[in-house]
Amino acid sequence: MRISDDDEDLGEGKKESNSIENQRKLIESYVEKHEELSIHLLKEFADDGVSGVSFNRPGVQMLLKEIRENRIQCVVVKDLSRFGRNYIETGDYIEQIFPFLGVRFISIVDNFDSFKNPAGIEIGLKNLIHDLYSRDLSKKIKSTKELMQKQGDYSGGGVPFGYIRGNGNSKKTDFIPDPEAAQVVRQIFTLAVDGNTTTKIADILNERDIPTPGAYKRKHEKIRYQMKNDKRNLWTSSQIALIIQNEVYIGTFVSHKLFTVKPGVVKKVHESEYVKLENHHEKLIEKDVFQKAQKAISTRKKRKGRKENKNPSPLRGKIKCGCCGYGMCFKASIKKPYYYCRMGDSCGSHIRIESELLEHIVWDILQKMIVVCCEKEKAMQGERIEILSAISGIQEKKRILEIKTKHCRISRLELYHQWKDGKITKEEYIKGKEERNSEESEYQKELEQLSRCLSDRVSVQKQMEQKSGLTMLAGVQNLTKELADELIERIEVYDDGRVEIKWKIKDIME
Repeated sequence: MRISDDDEDLGEGKKESNSIENQRKLIESYVEKHEELSIHLLKEFADDGVSGVSFNRPGVQMLLKEIRENRIQCVVVKDLSRFGRNYIETGDYIEQIFPFLGVRFISIVDNFDSFKNPAGIEIGLKNLIHDLYSRDLSKKIKSTKELMQKQGDYSGGGVPFGYIRGNGNSKKTDFIPDPEAAQVVRQIFTLAVDGNTTTKIADILNERDIPTPGAYKRKHEKIRYQMKNDKRNLWTSSQIALIIQNEVYIGTFVSHKLFTVKPGVVKKVHESEYVKLENHHEKLIEKDVFQKAQKAISTRKKRKGRKENKNPSPLRGKIKCGCCGYGMCFKASIKKPYYYCRMGDSCGSHIRIESELLEHIVWDILQKMIVVCCEKEKAMQGERIEILSAISGIQEKKRILEIKTKHCRISRLELYHQWKDGKITKEEYIKGKEERNSEESEYQKELEQLSRCLSDRVSVQKQMEQKSGLTMLAGVQNLTKELADELIERIEVYDDGRVEIKWKIKDIME
């Protein structure tokens, strides 16, 4: 079953007829009327509020997983578009994949049953129509959004720092200045025009204990805003630069910065294609102040003219200041390269550690962990063999029971055809069906019990493999970037000399 916003395009009546509840009632009624279906177990899969263009949907992916595991023999849908609106993929499943796997496919409204009539040209045409409908609807939605952007109607998430959302009475969703936050924005521009660098401005705001946009949002909007840094929330030079370069503060509405290539894939639009509307809302900064701030930043960038030093360390991107939680910068010093806290006076710790020393610390700990794991591996070898043997035995028992269960279903279907052909009486059919149902029920109970046992054994095996995973690194000679990315989440350096390593491999030394 599936429903999405696509169904709203045809009116409320159409949306109601396609509701999950109505699809469920229709399918259950159909199954009850067909005895060869009603004698089987029924399991439902649903995607509520998801477009049928993509097959990467939770419900349909779970359905396909169980089909691959040979747990499902028949799929029933209200109509073809409930299964999917993608012409090629839907056709592949109905015409090739399902028949190959021996899976029966029934579309009630389309009067299609793959066991009675193979997919013909009419099914292909219907799939094509559903696909073209979705593509056409997608174009309409994009056109509507583009029109809203050109009219200055804001459809994004949170409003820019310094503003709050309007009451929505006008056609445009205006930005209304937030007095407290707007004052911070004006302060930033004033400091920039006075010749302060973005780093210096960040230090000044941090020194004055002014909340960052994230901290301000969490405090005033009473939402569960997730901070990127769980230690402290400080202004950074990049945040300052983004505010100074944002034209929203001179009353200009800027939109159409991104576009959707396909579901789940978004790309940036070139600045020349942005939709810009001047005098869209009340400005916080005069235009001449805005331009002076841009010029001041541009001049300082040209004057610095520095080239970014490439960090050759395998630990790059993982070193954090233990005091403020922000990433530490790499300095390629001629004597000895080192890391330092980039937050400077805002943090107050002024932590510094040599890159070579830090790599040596991490490598030394990793080597000791590998030695311990190798010793543990030898002790666990016998246990691993026993677990694998138990898993193999359970899988064999499951395979035999699955064959017996399948035989019950086939036998039950044969009884049905014998009754329809007049070879046996209805009483004989009912008696035989009940016997097969009883046998299948017992087999299912045994299968469920075996599945639980198998899950427990596999879980134990995975834990053993996880704990012995470092043994594969026994021959590694040095620490590489790939190895660090695989094993290390972050490294925190403290001003008292401590170094804390947060590993991705949990419970490995327990």
